[in-house]
Amino acid sequence: MHPRQKAFPGIFVSLISLALSFFGATLSGGSAANAAGTSAGTISMSSATAGAVENLGVRTIGVLRTGGSLGAASVLCNTANGTAVAGKDYSAVSRVITWASGDATEKWCNVTISDATPFSGEKTFYVKLSGPTGAPLGTYATTKVTIYGNKGGGLVSLSAPTYTVAQNAGSVTIAVNRTSGSVGQACVSYATANSTAIAGTNYTSERGTLVWGNGDMAPKKIVIPISKAVPFTGTKKFAIAIARAENVSLGTTTSAIVTIDGGAATTSTTTGTATLSWTAPTLYANGTPLTDLAGYNLYYGKTPTTMTNVIAVNDPASTSYVIRNLAPGTWYFAVVAYNTQAIESTFSNLVFKTI
Repeated sequence: MHPRQKAFPGIFVSLISLALSFFGATLSGGSAANAAGTSAGTISMSSATAGAVENLGVRTIGVLRTGGSLGAASVLCNTANGTAVAGKDYSAVSRVITWASGDATEKWCNVTISDATPFSGEKTFYVKLSGPTGAPLGTYATTKVTIYGNKGGGLVSLSAPTYTVAQNAGSVTIAVNRTSGSVGQACVSYATANSTAIAGTNYTSERGTLVWGNGDMAPKKIVIPISKAVPFTGTKKFAIAIARAENVSLGTTTSAIVTIDGGAATTSTTTGTATLSWTAPTLYANGTPLTDLAGYNLYYGKTPTTMTNVIAVNDPASTSYVIRNLAPGTWYFAVVAYNTQAIESTFSNLVFKTI
């Protein structure tokens, strides 16, 4: 029920020097992984399984040529029914995918998912490769696609459209309710966003996924730490929203405003700053262009294992950020990038600065 993770090569970050590594690939420009060489390589689906919410629209299915690209190659990609039926639950596909000699870029065999006939639970169909020419089939000749129905799973909503919390309260808890049905496993993604309150200064940025089991209607909780390190008077605000529901529909309250009341804030002696700068990645690990970079999360803390402070830089064009109001002592930093599906890279190498 979760998106397939991707590898981003190519970020260099400095404070200090931070080099991000996405799933083992060094992030810095890089070159395409599959040079022509002396091998035709193999043709394979990008994964053995994939998921799609019934109301997704188009599910992208990747087809890879790996291990070489000598000579032209082609393969037939088509769909086959499982419990999901073409023309009802998805649109059948039958197309030939081709590569020129020297071409090893990822190709796509995309399938349109239909929500014209809502259902509850799960249905499956298959995307298959056959009839290869110029290169043999590789690891995965078939991808099993699971469609998560959006009927009977109920509704998910935030418990309220507004919340208020004192700056010295430590945290605010947001409840997410599942109502009007509990058939099948369900999940929904959530994320915070800055307004006048700034992540990393006034609160800790949070993003993730909430999951309910079959028959589970218990409220789920999102706990967002609130910082009193930089006292202020008056109020500051940030937003939280839920999206990308699977096997459940979104209710009426999908976003909320959290107001931090600074009236009860305590004083602080934080004075230090640290400047991070980086070079944005441009390619995936397989050498294809990186087109869906969405931003960066900057993690930091007082020990390498407690980097619980997070600053969300929701701008893929950003290449630097100044972290302010750091208390005296040694601070540790790491950076990840994320794409439009909110999939993060692995942590960069660890760096530190003493204030």
